[in-house]
Amino acid sequence: MTDQRDQEDLKTPFTFKLMVVAVAVYLGWRLVEAIVWIFRQVF
Repeated sequence: MTDQRDQEDLKTPFTFKLMVVAVAVYLGWRLVEAIVWIFRQVF
């Protein structure tokens, strides 16, 4: 059985969550830029 201490050891660090959010925002913005670039090339 797991106790409270084992649960605390498995928590994800805040900085890791922040890094994941930052990467998602960055990749999302790059996707928008790519769509705009493709749109300008086609039209």
